[in-house]
Amino acid sequence: MKSTEEGLIPSSWQEIIDYLPAIKNQTYFNYFSKIDFTFETMEPVVDSSDITPDTWKRIATSISENYDTHDGFIVLHGTDTLAYSASALSYIFENLQKPVVLTGAQLPIFHPRTDGIVNLSNAIYIAGYKSFNLTRIPEVSICFNDDLLRGNRSVKTSTNDFEGFSSPNYDNLAHMEQNITINENLVNINTETDLKLLTGFSDSVVNVTVFPGYNPKPLLDLVNSDKLSGIVLKTFGAGNLPSNSIWNELIAACEQHNTIILATTQCPNGKIELGQYAASNALQSTAVVNGYDITSEAALTKLMWVIGNYPFQERRVILAKNLRGEISTHN
Repeated sequence: MKSTEEGLIPSSWQEIIDYLPAIKNQTYFNYFSKIDFTFETMEPVVDSSDITPDTWKRIATSISENYDTHDGFIVLHGTDTLAYSASALSYIFENLQKPVVLTGAQLPIFHPRTDGIVNLSNAIYIAGYKSFNLTRIPEVSICFNDDLLRGNRSVKTSTNDFEGFSSPNYDNLAHMEQNITINENLVNINTETDLKLLTGFSDSVVNVTVFPGYNPKPLLDLVNSDKLSGIVLKTFGAGNLPSNSIWNELIAACEQHNTIILATTQCPNGKIELGQYAASNALQSTAVVNGYDITSEAALTKLMWVIGNYPFQERRVILAKNLRGEISTHN
């Protein structure tokens, strides 16, 4: 980021490296000299609040075009939507065999205490694993504050702490302290080697948080007017809803209009367990897919992606699958 009269705005790559002597100046660069870097700036540079599915497609396409000539990839990204982008990219890439590491900073690069330099340096180790004799991590990940997290398991949990991201229901892929420790048993290894991209995302979805007194009537109207293909429903606890009969009307309408509900929990830890409480019985429907322990960001992007790439007859089955390590379906 750079400072303007209007406030902080994104920096270009050239502006970033002006503050990173380890990359700009060969004297400092010697430690990384065994790595060949190429750099690409996605124009126009946008604030992370302006990220769209088209941005995800452009990032994925650029990585695909350079896939055969590079060992790993780093994406510099604003923190506000970083977890959304990491989740979306994880779905786009099928049979990923190389690291794709997203990172950013809580403090602007020009700030004397910026965390951007350390975060980028750590990301270089993961993407350039061959040069440092590290285990390959062929996943979309987030590297932040000495933590390497699975991208689709990550959430932004702080606006100002250097430890801005966490992975509520999954351990770190790696701890990047003085020594880098990789949890190899947690890393997804793909057996298929041909990279495939599916870049469609639907915008006919909503993210709904249930709260005491919430009236789902406007949501019911949208479903009945065929304006929604999917709903991420953030329920109470382990999948509970109020006993108001309008919820049964909503779910019946979803069945009739081929609208999928992805049931998730509002709790940062734990998972959906439909049927555990009577208050969750309404969700035991063919219109509802159990989201288990999926994060809000991973749930929304997964629903958008599934609807954007698959016909209705296949959506429920694919949505229920653990595609990229985003959910734990076992007890």
